[in-house]
Amino acid sequence: MEERSQKVLYVEDNPLNMALMHHLFKKNLPDVLLLEAETGEHGIEMAKQQRPDLIILDIGLPGLNGFETLEHLRHGEYTRHVPVLAISAFAQLSDIAKARQAGFAGYVTKPIHVRTFTEIVLNLLAGGAGRFTGC
Repeated sequence: MEERSQKVLYVEDNPLNMALMHHLFKKNLPDVLLLEAETGEHGIEMAKQQRPDLIILDIGLPGLNGFETLEHLRHGEYTRHVPVLAISAFAQLSDIAKARQAGFAGYVTKPIHVRTFTEIVLNLLAGGAGRFTGC
């Protein structure tokens, strides 16, 4: 198996959303390794161990929610500088503003628009800015 140069950690508790993301990465981002975690707590541990280039974090997680998980990541030695993209079904302007204020690199609403989402991920992986908008 060939080595993939970049890693993305997706933290999501919904198996259908996880399967969709796997399909999306396989089709549109085949050179990027997608790692997965089902809870914020597991995501924090995976991020410490795997040191991903980007974290995609669902807001509505059981246990630690996305905002709490982000707070923990920002205090970690190896995770504080990793861009974190929020993904959520919460689509109100106030939700997006709260994510921006919390320090997320971007905010994508579900259901996602595949082309726009792919562009955002590639931009963040290249060190660019995220977007705070619905896909």
